Amino acid sequence: MEDSRNRCGAALARNDNYEVDIVAGIPDSGTAHAIGYAIEAGVPYRRPFVKYTPTWPRSFMPQVQEIRDLVARMKLIPIPELIKGQRLLFCEDSIVRGTQLQDIVQRVFDYGAREVHMRPACPPLVYGCKYLNFSRSRSILDLATRKAIREIEGSENTDKPEVYADCTTPEYAEMIERIRVRLRLSSLQFQKLDDLVDAIGLPKKKLCTYCWDGCEGCKK
Repeated sequence: MEDSRNRCGAALARNDNYEVDIVAGIPDSGTAHAIGYAIEAGVPYRRPFVKYTPTWPRSFMPQVQEIRDLVARMKLIPIPELIKGQRLLFCEDSIVRGTQLQDIVQRVFDYGAREVHMRPACPPLVYGCKYLNFSRSRSILDLATRKAIREIEGSENTDKPEVYADCTTPEYAEMIERIRVRLRLSSLQFQKLDDLVDAIGLPKKKLCTYCWDGCEGCKK
């Protein structure tokens, strides 16, 4: 598992062309990805946040948004000396709603960061998980991707989510840009699904990729 996360980070680095000063993980879910990215890119790995653990094990678990925000803020303690004047690139396992991430990004800028870049280690979550409730959202419309799609389409529903899941389409690019602007990021690039599958090391047909491409039982 750790090797797979390192490989995910390395794949993100190979597809990147931004110059940054520090690579970091959003603790703890992004740490292994960030280490892989830093090694591949030859950029120092640092910890501009330290984690205070005696709270909820995962900050997305509380069902009330105000409590999620409070838990997330309590858990991450910034280190100003590693933030001020730096161009920081963060790795994270995924972006679900993005509300907590928006607060983290603002805090980093408040502590004097020059730039804040985000690299999620999986593709955008376009489809709500129907199996394990991974997204922990009460509605698919809570997803950061669906909020962006709603802005683009002018409606809460779209009959073509597949075009937003395809990283080669203009619709995908516009969706990512909407998310980037809302989160106030300097740049935002998601993992490509093929790279994620390669990093895991299993054939795609043995993996559930429904959240990312809506594919159930794909034979590729």
